[in-house]
Amino acid sequence: MQRAIIGGILTAGLTSWIGILVVLRRSSFFGDAIAHASLTGVALGLLFNVNPILAATIYAIFISFMLPYLQKHSELPIDSLLGFLLPFSMAIGVILLAFIPGYQPELISFLFGSVLAIGWTDIYIIASLVVVATITMLVLKRKLIFASFDSEYAKISGIKVEKIDILYHILLATIIVAGIKLVGIVLVNALLVIPASTVRLFANSLKQMFILTPILAIFATVVGLVLSYLLNIPPGPAIAVMSGTMFLLGVFVKKIVA
Repeated sequence: MQRAIIGGILTAGLTSWIGILVVLRRSSFFGDAIAHASLTGVALGLLFNVNPILAATIYAIFISFMLPYLQKHSELPIDSLLGFLLPFSMAIGVILLAFIPGYQPELISFLFGSVLAIGWTDIYIIASLVVVATITMLVLKRKLIFASFDSEYAKISGIKVEKIDILYHILLATIIVAGIKLVGIVLVNALLVIPASTVRLFANSLKQMFILTPILAIFATVVGLVLSYLLNIPPGPAIAVMSGTMFLLGVFVKKIVA
């Protein structure tokens, strides 16, 4: 439980920060599609005896690069491509897992999280990602935000938007896979999108969003873990429900205040 709380706090802070950019770009479905597609990476890792999280990270980064390429050459809107990618890649993952003896428990843990089974190695990996993401955000925060708001104007201003987008997609894919251990593939968007969306209801500036979003995500994670322990319910769904409940309360409060 101690490792779960430490890992949960680190993961919540990590996913909530990149989640602000996801909300600004209005690309929550993009993150969801990468999360579901990463199941194929998990399956490949298990099938070839490679660390499944590492395999999922590599596969998620590959998918994040493939999407712009497919969009450019197919001339289809991104939502159509994501609608194809999500079920197609997830189905491949399930089929691959079917070839592995005892795949069912592995499938459930990756779909809905297995935070109580988190080890110190996982915590060290997540902590390293937190450091890398924090440094990246501090150094390139202005360019990342500018490219998220208006990519065309950012290009005119001299920002190399394509390189910034590549960096953003690598960060997003890596952080999404890190969140799989906590809440699972199906629920990772609960930490990626909901806290940032909740804070956006009340925040008056981006500075407030970058301060309050991690606080809200960490609060939802810790309370969700405690409730899962007290009520003997799965921790991943408990965190997602807690996060969603706070969003609904936020909408209700804002309506009353307005």
